[in-house]
Amino acid sequence: MNQKIYNTEREILEEVALRHDLSPNLLQNILTTSKANYYGEAMTPTKRQKELEEELKYLIKKGNSLTQSIGNSKKSGLKFVRIQLNNYKTYLNTQTINFDTHTDEKNIVLIGGLNGAGKTTILKAVRYLLFGRRGMTDAEFQQQFTNTINNSFFEKGGREASASLIFEPGDGHHYEIKVVWQYDSKKRVVSENKTFSKRTIGAARPKRNEEITPHNVDDFNRTIDKLIPFDASQFLIFDGEEIRRIISSRNSTDFKVTIERMNGFLHFNILKNDLDKIYSRKQNELAVAQKSTELLKFNKKITDLKAQLSEWSEKRSKSEERVSTYNKKLDYFKKLRNDKLTQNSESREEFAASMSALQVQYKQTMDQISKLFAEQAIPSFASKKIRLLNERLTAEQQIISDQQKIEQVLAPYHQFMSKLLSEPIDPPLTEEQLRQVEEIGKGIWLSKETTHTPIKQEDQNIWHDLSPNDRRYLMNINAGTIKQQIVDLIKKSNNIKYSIDQLQQKIELAPSAVSVDEEDKNIQETTEMLGKAKNLYMKLKKKEQECIQEIRSIEAKLKGTKSTASNAIDLEDDVKIIGEIKIAIEEYATKVLHWKIDVISREFNEMLNTLMRKQDEFGRAFIDRNMMMIRIENERGAEIAIEERSAGEMQIISSAFIWAMIKAADLDLPMIIDTPLGRLDSYHRRNLVEHFYKHISKQVVILSTDTEITPEYVNLMKEYTSKQIMLDYNQNDKYTLIREGYFEIVRG
Repeated sequence: MNQKIYNTEREILEEVALRHDLSPNLLQNILTTSKANYYGEAMTPTKRQKELEEELKYLIKKGNSLTQSIGNSKKSGLKFVRIQLNNYKTYLNTQTINFDTHTDEKNIVLIGGLNGAGKTTILKAVRYLLFGRRGMTDAEFQQQFTNTINNSFFEKGGREASASLIFEPGDGHHYEIKVVWQYDSKKRVVSENKTFSKRTIGAARPKRNEEITPHNVDDFNRTIDKLIPFDASQFLIFDGEEIRRIISSRNSTDFKVTIERMNGFLHFNILKNDLDKIYSRKQNELAVAQKSTELLKFNKKITDLKAQLSEWSEKRSKSEERVSTYNKKLDYFKKLRNDKLTQNSESREEFAASMSALQVQYKQTMDQISKLFAEQAIPSFASKKIRLLNERLTAEQQIISDQQKIEQVLAPYHQFMSKLLSEPIDPPLTEEQLRQVEEIGKGIWLSKETTHTPIKQEDQNIWHDLSPNDRRYLMNINAGTIKQQIVDLIKKSNNIKYSIDQLQQKIELAPSAVSVDEEDKNIQETTEMLGKAKNLYMKLKKKEQECIQEIRSIEAKLKGTKSTASNAIDLEDDVKIIGEIKIAIEEYATKVLHWKIDVISREFNEMLNTLMRKQDEFGRAFIDRNMMMIRIENERGAEIAIEERSAGEMQIISSAFIWAMIKAADLDLPMIIDTPLGRLDSYHRRNLVEHFYKHISKQVVILSTDTEITPEYVNLMKEYTSKQIMLDYNQNDKYTLIREGYFEIVRG
């Protein structure tokens, strides 16, 4: 089946609207609102969705009565007016380039200069003024803003540089973006101040002049994107030597994104997401509103519950009274029993019971006294003797310890004397002499080997031959404590004996006990009845509370249902039409994307065949929809390896693709291209100027270097340029001056 060919987006819109029974103008207004929100003031998704929902209410209400027809709106011919560089890089003092020629006959502004004169500086300055750091890596930013202040100016003490761009979007105003940089003594940027102003053409004062800060930079970016989309900047402001990278990236996943961004499809994704959220919210509102049919059921349920609540409350009240009655009876019976027990506390039986307890206590106390006397009587009454015994035992223990130490010290001496006296002595010593020698030697040995003072002879007797256990027992006796225990127990036994004697006298005079069996029985029965009454009361109270909670819950539901019941029919219609709008927008976005790809393919193929000298080599150039990439086939249908083409051919292919992208996006914006013709031969150079630059935009700024200059080139550019500007670089003083004219010396 042949695919339908569309001429405009409007045709796609009308076809999609008809299929979904919607007004084309309704869809067009939704798309216009979405795009305005996307390029307008920055807002949160919630705020954006709320505004879109309000717009939908209005548009749905108007329905097919909408008469405003918004066709394809081509962006007006925005033009650059001038750029001013002040002590920025090679530009000393204030240097200005006027782009505006006030004529549409010749659209090319030619700026020439030697390498290093500042051509690329102009391109990068325009890009930075418009888009700031967007799209730049940190490394690229550092490279561009290293040593940006003019050296001659800096050496004279200058510390400030600036750049400004004025452009005219066709609305009767001039817009100016200005950036001022401050530097320190090491040429480092210490501050950057960016301002954006709007001035009526010819007016002395601006209507709007604000500083761009991190707080409002998003608003500024959206304003600029509405005039010159950042997504299109790579096709408007570029280095001619680098544009072949566009083709080199044809196999990357970013290629499809590039096409979508260039043709303004990002706002479609946001619109579809917002419509999904609004549609879901409306569905939830409808679901609540549809419950309005349960109003009567809710009301009846509340009536029944209130009747049940009244019944539960009455039963609970009666149960509460019974609980109170049983509590009073229980208190009464307890009082009777307590009164009788008070009497019984003075009865003979009560005294006898107390007497029995005291007698048991008395016997236990006397047993404790007997046991202590049997085991500890002597120690308890001989505490002084025991203390003296402990002191003697301690002294004897020290004697034994000292003797053991002396024996240890004399052990080597005895060994020495034994060996000495075993030797023959002439004449032999008598036994008394031997004994004296041994004693004298012992005294000398002890005086040298120890500082211990021996115990006197009369104190060195061991009187007590005790086993270790007996010795420990005697040493650990605490006679004073045992004596006090015996004294305390005797006092206690005397007190108990006195109490027994007193009770014996009361028993002889006391009356008999009174029975409380009847009161105990009444108390038990009343307690059981009270427990049952309390259980019933708690059950009734629980049912009463459950009934109250259920009534409150249903009343809350009823309140919400009442608030939406009247909107149920309207909400049902809204959900239906928003659902159709959502599907229609998705279908429209898909069809427009495919149509744009077809337009790009057609324009790409036509321009490539126009520019290329080897026209017989290329059969067809197109965008593969499935793979979303550029393909070029020869006349036999075999694919040509684009990456293997020469640098000049790659530049021509990239230029043709740029042409196709700009035409498909329907943009009419100024272009700035740096050194676009250097790698081209005369044939391709003429083709590019006559067929590409002459028709691509109302304003094309070409930055040219002397390597491109030939007599033929000069004559060609005179024919198509409205203005020629020379960047005159002073080699001695290292700065550039801007002046009218072009290369005066043409080298063949």
